[in-house]
Amino acid sequence: MRKIEENDYWSEAMKRLLIYLTYDKQNIIDDYIGYFLHCMRPIARTVIAVCNMPYIEKGLHNLSDHADRIYYRENKGLDCGGFKDALCQLIGWEQIQEYDQLILANDSFYGPFDDIKAIFSEMESRHLDFWGLMKRGEGAYGLTGKDPEHILSFFYVFQSSILHSKEFRDYWERMPYYKDYRTVVKQYERKLTKHFSDLGYAYGAYAKTEINESSNPRNQFFQCDYLSYEMITKRRFPFLKRKQLSYNPLFTQTQENLALSIAHVDQHTAYDVNLIWKNLIRVMDPAQLQRSLGLQYLLEGGEGKGLSEAVVIVCVRWLNAADIVCEYLGRIRQICDIRVYGENEELVGQYQKQGYSAVLSRKTDIEIIQEADTGMYRYLCLIHDCDVSSEQMPSCAGKSYFFNIWENLLKDAGYVNRVVRLFDTKPYMGMLMHPVPIFSKWIGRLEWDWRDRYEQICRSIRELHLNAVTDPEIPPVHVTNNFWVRTEVIKSFAEKFVPYGEREAVLPEVCEYLWTYGVQDQGKLTGIVESVFYASMNEVNYHYYLRTLMGWLSERYGPHEKLHEFREIFQAQTAAERCKKKYGSFYVYGTGEMAERCFPWLKEASAFIVSDGHRQNLLFHGKPIICLSELKNTHDYGIILCLSKENCDNVVELLEQRGIKEYYFVY
Repeated sequence: MRKIEENDYWSEAMKRLLIYLTYDKQNIIDDYIGYFLHCMRPIARTVIAVCNMPYIEKGLHNLSDHADRIYYRENKGLDCGGFKDALCQLIGWEQIQEYDQLILANDSFYGPFDDIKAIFSEMESRHLDFWGLMKRGEGAYGLTGKDPEHILSFFYVFQSSILHSKEFRDYWERMPYYKDYRTVVKQYERKLTKHFSDLGYAYGAYAKTEINESSNPRNQFFQCDYLSYEMITKRRFPFLKRKQLSYNPLFTQTQENLALSIAHVDQHTAYDVNLIWKNLIRVMDPAQLQRSLGLQYLLEGGEGKGLSEAVVIVCVRWLNAADIVCEYLGRIRQICDIRVYGENEELVGQYQKQGYSAVLSRKTDIEIIQEADTGMYRYLCLIHDCDVSSEQMPSCAGKSYFFNIWENLLKDAGYVNRVVRLFDTKPYMGMLMHPVPIFSKWIGRLEWDWRDRYEQICRSIRELHLNAVTDPEIPPVHVTNNFWVRTEVIKSFAEKFVPYGEREAVLPEVCEYLWTYGVQDQGKLTGIVESVFYASMNEVNYHYYLRTLMGWLSERYGPHEKLHEFREIFQAQTAAERCKKKYGSFYVYGTGEMAERCFPWLKEASAFIVSDGHRQNLLFHGKPIICLSELKNTHDYGIILCLSKENCDNVVELLEQRGIKEYYFVY
């Protein structure tokens, strides 16, 4: 961490105004915001907090302890709308003229991890008119040209040379209130830098990102999102962007993940990473967190010592599984307490003969947890047997499922010791589950884990007053009633349930979906734990299934090198079917590479559309090519946009200018 030296370019006398904008769906101001403002307070003479929400439910002190004024407004125009109102109305230009420097920042990042004064000192020594922490290089964008080089809008600094200019005032007064995030990015973030640069104002960025840029427009990616560890450790980027968690690792995979970045911050900076964990767990979908953070842990087995802080609750139903259950329990009975609950007397007697504390119970899992005396334990394992010789499926499938659960939760004494140690070293880990089975009937469930129960699950979350985040497009964390969990977490969750049979009770088959949301409600994460042996076996299965699947896809849709190209084909096929059903006919916008790939599934299009001035041929695979101006506004047809995501932005604008509001995307 670099500190201010005597010869650094730093002025304590400079009057700086910080306008900080925040928005939260739950009207909560988390502690990471308070820390950022605490760090900025020695920099800024005046701090103005703009809340794009009606009130603050929790965490007001994170603003009031550091801000001179707090303004509340509706989320009109998103970030740039909030900055516009702050400059033009809430503060006013006359007062703004009193300041030497203006800082505009939002709540989309954690940090700083470095000395903020050192950053300002260096940037002010460059004698720039405006600057930011990071810029994005020139890249491909739309039909009108290239996306210009621009500073990322989460942190702007404007010097007096531009701040006091008529151009700056005119820019903000003429700024419209954009309605959505994409438009804000397109019209505000991507254009502000070029707008003022064209007027002769000099700009720059603190982070050194040029090494990852090239003349290839496709390489101008958002480095702070995709390369967070490299940005923090090598490119002098003192923040961590929250948006990184929204990216799909199937399409962009590096050796980095957010957990690695957080670990570095924890080990090598003075920043309290608990500020990050508290916010992430509160606002993110648990399944998305599990994927983005790489919360899957491989553990070895072996010898283990006694664990007075752990208890295993075993729920048994099947006599045919008793021998194998006892085999696993025998490996751990000397190191932790075991309690067995059976559904019939014969089964209970079987376990009592083996010397286990077994009782007759037909209660649900949540009722057992509610009644169990677990106050003396820190960790609890809830685990079930299963039918290992069912007539409904081959016995090898039942035994494989049993093996998946027990091998990865209760392999042996050494393994259980390492599970407990994992909890001890990761204070924000609340639950550990076994991995998703990828064999027999279970592999078909990988893509439909909600099983048409999404609304029912959301209703139960509301009834239980859980602070949980769900997304119908994101399948839930592996649905199972088998896991390790912190006792305090599961008991707090269980207390929210009413007894089964009462009118408001949550059905037992719904409860298995709720475990991870109960963990999130307690401010904890859910991870996956897997034995090294099982993982090595599964690795072979993964490759086999993926190879088989990709072979089938290639046979059906033709060979493609990239996964997203298959996705484009699926989207094109689906869009065409929907258009035919709703309108009877459709047009396709685009004649480029994507349209080429998708043509076999779009060949029933009435015509293919290009923007005016871009028609080079009259036919596309025998289908007519028309300019947008030739399209009749009858609205009795569907339009499919077969374009890159960047090109779609411009085309959508053109369509909406013609009053066309409905269209289907393929990208």
